[in-house]
Amino acid sequence: MWSGGNLAISSQLDTLYNYKAYMQWQENLFGPLDPYNYSYPPQSLFLAIPFASLPYIMALTAWTFAGAAFFIWAARPYMPENLSPLLAAATPAAIVNIWAGHYGFVVGGLWLLFFNATVQAPKRSGIFAGLLTIKPHLGLLIALTLLHRRMFGAILVALAVTATCIVLSGWVFGFDLWHQWIFDTSALQTRIMTAPGKKFYYLMMPSTFITLRDAPQLVAIAGQICVAGLALFLVWKARNVDNRSLAFITATATAVISPYIFNYDLTVASLGFAVLLYGRWDALEGWERIMVWVAFASPLLVMISAPLAPLSLLVGLFVQVRHAIQAKDYSVLGLSPAAWGGAKRVFS
Repeated sequence: MWSGGNLAISSQLDTLYNYKAYMQWQENLFGPLDPYNYSYPPQSLFLAIPFASLPYIMALTAWTFAGAAFFIWAARPYMPENLSPLLAAATPAAIVNIWAGHYGFVVGGLWLLFFNATVQAPKRSGIFAGLLTIKPHLGLLIALTLLHRRMFGAILVALAVTATCIVLSGWVFGFDLWHQWIFDTSALQTRIMTAPGKKFYYLMMPSTFITLRDAPQLVAIAGQICVAGLALFLVWKARNVDNRSLAFITATATAVISPYIFNYDLTVASLGFAVLLYGRWDALEGWERIMVWVAFASPLLVMISAPLAPLSLLVGLFVQVRHAIQAKDYSVLGLSPAAWGGAKRVFS
């Protein structure tokens, strides 16, 4: 982020999406680094430039504290009574986000604001939806929520905000950047996901596709499609729950659906599991408590055992949906209660 903002300030934007030139520019400042690329759309530069005007350590400190404060403020309406909002910035995903200096607090805060506004101020929710295009691959369920609830005014606002971001960034930074981001960066992201060998960033990706990366690619793709289908089915079952419960359900489902996702993207999902554990402890069965705790910790556990993350997120999503729709058991979700009997005896 700091690098992108500095490239914009110094009129070197031809380097931004040029992977080799970008890496060389960073290496000249910081010395040898692991591979990094600037993967965000050009409108992100409006956010990056103010921080880039500060020295690096000052910028990182300001970014971290400002992001945490924003996320805590956005999380307040979702926190159970007697649970401090400050703890929203202390979940496993939040800790990883602070360590990585990433966008998890910004995107997570906008996500929470969007769902909180869908009832109180529907058109305002369109503003947050439009701003969430800073990470557009995470916005599938935002779009589907707007469509399902027939929030056509909010959709128009979201489209207007998105179009404004595209036009303004193109006017200020050049429309060539959009062409480079759409074509060059998307191709690079595909190569990142399919790079052979052991990569450190694979330890930060809680997706089924990445977990199955050593299997034949068709197997990895089929596995990702299967879990994505299950997640969409569960979101459909929960489509009419209250907007705050839906915020957490869709955040978890997004983590399950997306093949390209990192543990610092799970700030809302991790918070949702914490809220479920704290707010409904007595209603949770013994095995549910354990699985929700594992899902809560998955942003860190993925770095120890890759399969734990996508599996626990999917099971955690089942638990979230069951309690959100107040189902007596899992038969309403297509699972026979008898199938869970063994798990109950083990974990209870």
